[in-house]
Amino acid sequence: MSDFKNQPPPIVIVPELFRVTGGVQIFSQRFIEALDYLFDGPVPVISRNDRRADCPEEFLQGRRFTGCGTFPVSTRRYAVIGACTLAKGPLFLSTHPHFTPWLKIQKKPYLCVAHGIDVWNIKGTKIAEGISKAARVMPVSRYTEERMKDQLGEQMPPSTVFPNTFNTERFTAQDPVTPWRTELNLPANAKLMLSMCRVSKSEQGKGYHRILDLMPELIKKHPNLYWVLGGKGDDLETVKEKATRLKVADHCRFPGFVPDETLPDLYRSSDLFVLPSKKEGFGIVFLEAAATGLPVIAGNKDGSVDALADGALGTLIDPEDNEAIHGAIDQVLSNPPPDRQALHHDCATRFGQDAFCKRLALIISEHL
Repeated sequence: MSDFKNQPPPIVIVPELFRVTGGVQIFSQRFIEALDYLFDGPVPVISRNDRRADCPEEFLQGRRFTGCGTFPVSTRRYAVIGACTLAKGPLFLSTHPHFTPWLKIQKKPYLCVAHGIDVWNIKGTKIAEGISKAARVMPVSRYTEERMKDQLGEQMPPSTVFPNTFNTERFTAQDPVTPWRTELNLPANAKLMLSMCRVSKSEQGKGYHRILDLMPELIKKHPNLYWVLGGKGDDLETVKEKATRLKVADHCRFPGFVPDETLPDLYRSSDLFVLPSKKEGFGIVFLEAAATGLPVIAGNKDGSVDALADGALGTLIDPEDNEAIHGAIDQVLSNPPPDRQALHHDCATRFGQDAFCKRLALIISEHL
């Protein structure tokens, strides 16, 4: 790993870190943690939406931090541009591509991370122009990289796939503490098949309706099978009504929003995780589930392929082939579970914070 400890650190630009919680925010936190480690101290951060009051004191200590969240939403872009103009450092690292139109007017090189839907339909936009001027773009999966190439064509800048990481201390293969099976009112011999996603009409590409369609046949062979769909959204009532029509409602559970603090225990309480999605930029949910030692079934047409290391960490199937989905579920239910500790170790080796730091160091070393 390259040694940057005597070099001036880059400036990191993020949408937010603490004011709201989501995938990009967690990624940004891990990204900054890695940079703090590589540069042996707090790197400077500019946040579009955070205020200093939103940040933990230990995060702010010794850090040059500019929080633009105190400005009205309509003027925050100008606050970010101003902060970038005044910032001291060799280059900018943006954890979201939407900042690139503002960065291209600066006099420093910049690199940006691209996650998924944020870059899948950008042809002819200011964001596309901003990305094209980047010194390097860092898509989180090969699928996102290919979608970007389709959008940008010859304007695609140099790119390096930079996969996500996960918290190896939270997502571990141990016995659950939260009594999820009791809370879900499951019988003692239940086989729990878990899916987690936003249950929205705009997210039906996640494939949860396909799983529900398969439940009548699956229950015939596996009468102790119960499907748990975690998440909320405007399609949830439709799913519940469909379960009733298919006469499988007694074998379905819909807990709604699952708190972050009990999510790992829900994975640990399950027997398999299934989500035949077609629209994952990376699919962190698959990696986190596998890291708890859970057998995972995912689609083979999007970023899920990267999250499961080309099938080394789980089973990849055609997400539009109900027969393939059924077969994969049946195989998991009919065979002994994997060595959960070994699966966690494999996930940590491939995608833990050490691997994340090493990948980031290699990329940065080409631009300092």
